[in-house]
Amino acid sequence: QRLGEATSLVFVVIVAISAYEVVMRYAFDAPTIWVHEISVALAAAAFAIGGPYVHGTRQHIAIMFFFDRLPQAARRWVRVLLSLLTLAFLSLLTYAAGSQALQSLREGETSGTALNLPIPATLKTVFALCCVVLLAQTVGQLVADVRAARSRS
Repeated sequence: QRLGEATSLVFVVIVAISAYEVVMRYAFDAPTIWVHEISVALAAAAFAIGGPYVHGTRQHIAIMFFFDRLPQAARRWVRVLLSLLTLAFLSLLTYAAGSQALQSLREGETSGTALNLPIPATLKTVFALCCVVLLAQTVGQLVADVRAARSRS
């Protein structure tokens, strides 16, 4: 949870370096070559890390129209079904993300810009690690959902 909250501070950094870019560009006619690339990379990493934070706290956006109309026992079993579907999806996503991250790291993939930083390899690795965390969280949530459904059925 602390990592998720600390990651939100990345957006403060993005605003600060974007303000720096504006000042450099318009006040001194000296635009940077790094602000845009770094801002996009930081935002992408922050959003990727935000996924496990939200999933772990179960604070994601959900449309509860049908779910709220179900009896409590049915809701518990629907949670089990949703956890199973999430587990299947995340298993495939984790495999794909991990494969792409490994390939990117092996090839030393870089951005191809003037800075030519290893941003693609770094972001693919961050995303793959976040997928692993999401998968582990989902397994834990599935176990908890099954226990809840069985104990109250």
